[in-house]
Amino acid sequence: MIRCQGKAIDDEEWICDFLSGQETGVLGLIDEEAPHLVTQLFVCEDDAIYVHGARDGRAYDIVERGDEPPACFTTSEMGRFIPADEPVSFTVEYASVVACGSIDLLTTRAEKREVLESFMDKFAPQLTPGEDYDLMSNESIDRTAVYRLDVEGWSGKRGEKPADEPGAYESPLR
Repeated sequence: MIRCQGKAIDDEEWICDFLSGQETGVLGLIDEEAPHLVTQLFVCEDDAIYVHGARDGRAYDIVERGDEPPACFTTSEMGRFIPADEPVSFTVEYASVVACGSIDLLTTRAEKREVLESFMDKFAPQLTPGEDYDLMSNESIDRTAVYRLDVEGWSGKRGEKPADEPGAYESPLR
């Protein structure tokens, strides 16, 4: 449950739009009672979040040995810093989404190809398959693990101030 209800967003359209505009997120898995977090590129389609990677490693092992184990995923963005009279009251503009559900590996080449093409559409929309890069070979698809997190619930949160907020400033780290 979101503590600050005034910042909570339960509008699924906003959540899906926000997710479509984000590049990376953090996938959270449980490995023998210990958390395992992995930052990933992702695509979101039809109440599912997809990530991909090698067919080995800790995340792969967790998902492969489990029976659709529980997982969570989060992504966020920061806006301007908002100063206050006391440092404890400083804040920042932000938006975030947290999704929870179960995760599994896609098994058919056709499913995997479709999702991997969605990654290309999202991250390289200016490129044409077969012209700007080779079409995905079956070998490439077979050696790639594609994960589907079936979202059972998600929530969004956003804190923003008016454009003319006094003293608001961009991060000095960007």
